[in-house]
Amino acid sequence: MGLGYLCLLGRHLLSGVGAQTIHQWPSTKVKLKGSPLSLECTVKGTSSPNLYWYRQAEGGGPQMLFYSISTGKVDSQAPQNLEASRPQDGYFILRSKKLLLSDSGFYLCAWILTTLSRSPHSGTGWRVFVT
Repeated sequence: MGLGYLCLLGRHLLSGVGAQTIHQWPSTKVKLKGSPLSLECTVKGTSSPNLYWYRQAEGGGPQMLFYSISTGKVDSQAPQNLEASRPQDGYFILRSKKLLLSDSGFYLCAWILTTLSRSPHSGTGWRVFVT
């Protein structure tokens, strides 16, 4: 299958509304296809937010991968090679044990206080390129 490289580009992010902030890291990673990946998101300044991971493939709309309404509880709508965990209240981790070409896209962590809120808060995310 040849060598594929995953180039994960993003900016360290510190954005939010008022005192709430969302941090997503790492800011840049380059990995071989088939290697593991871990993306981490932290929300500060609020408690018990609903947390979400999204991926948007090139030319497509955003797809929700995971959502969590509380610590330790994560629901998945993602492909089998991706997993997420929420070990602490505002800490949400997206992982892949073995990256695939189909993992290309734009990844975004978002949060909202309740499902009745109108607009979620998010960071700038990461762009993932697989070649």
